[in-house]
Amino acid sequence: MKKLMFFGGMCCLTSLILLHLPLLANVPLIRVRRNQVRCDPQMGRIISKGHKHLSAGSLICKGDTIEVVNGDYVEFLCFSSGNILKLSSGTIPLDKCAEPDEALSTCNPTNTNACHIRKGGTEGSDEPTIISPYSTSTLNSRPEITWTAVKGATSYKVKVKSYEFGWEKVVNQTRLAYPSDEKEFQPGTPYTIDVFAYIDGQAFSYDETFVDVLSVAKQEQIAQKIKRIKGLGLPPDETILDVDAIYTAENLLNETIEMLKMATATNSQNPTLYRVLGDRYLKAKLPKEAKSEYIKASELAKSSNNSKEFQKAQSGLQVVEFYNQLPTRRNPPQ
Repeated sequence: MKKLMFFGGMCCLTSLILLHLPLLANVPLIRVRRNQVRCDPQMGRIISKGHKHLSAGSLICKGDTIEVVNGDYVEFLCFSSGNILKLSSGTIPLDKCAEPDEALSTCNPTNTNACHIRKGGTEGSDEPTIISPYSTSTLNSRPEITWTAVKGATSYKVKVKSYEFGWEKVVNQTRLAYPSDEKEFQPGTPYTIDVFAYIDGQAFSYDETFVDVLSVAKQEQIAQKIKRIKGLGLPPDETILDVDAIYTAENLLNETIEMLKMATATNSQNPTLYRVLGDRYLKAKLPKEAKSEYIKASELAKSSNNSKEFQKAQSGLQVVEFYNQLPTRRNPPQ
């Protein structure tokens, strides 16, 4: 009798498993962690419902295919372009979302075409180097202006101009908050920033950069993308790295460097944040700043046995050494 009850119970359990087998087969066992572990290389992230096996927030790695339910589409953030794409089932179209490759846009021994003369201007050199704004594109209509110190300089003159207006300020330090009494930058208008180094009232060297505030429409597009990412409820570091992809695609180095600096200032133990900050400094042609971030990333990656990040940080340090062998810019004072 006990044997009959046992076999009867087994039959019921087997029937139950068979009945729900199709449901179990469709359970994405990796869904819980897929949005927390960054594959290498990562193509982008699903940001809407509609995928057969992966939920919104899941990463798509190189070689993965999109599987959409009911022949519909799924929205996908492409990391290399920063665009949100509507994709149907199949592989990621490379003409719409290329594989991320920093080497294509970074100065290195295998890509010397990207090696414009570096900014140079180390502390105590004979010419200033404008550090921030870090790039020509920005969202900030009143950016802070910073530069490296010049040996022997007694003061600095900052000049800002466009075809609409201009102003200048003399300071004895190496940073200047945008003056509240001056007109702010307007979207779509190019501006020139010059920093002159003076000794006893005589200008003897200077540096120059150009800044353009993105249009209002473009700013709204970027804000909507970031809102979508923040709405996914990802871990904080994942959100930061995704927003970095959006900023970097638009050459908004000012915004992403400041964001990453805030993230690492909290004594983060995530080597990826430091390594990406190093990448952005290098993109801004600031190898000195990049080097310290790569060193920190290497230390954290080594202590946590993160071999991939350790290798990337070491590669970054090699690029810094190559970058430091390039000639620095020399500008005659005007």
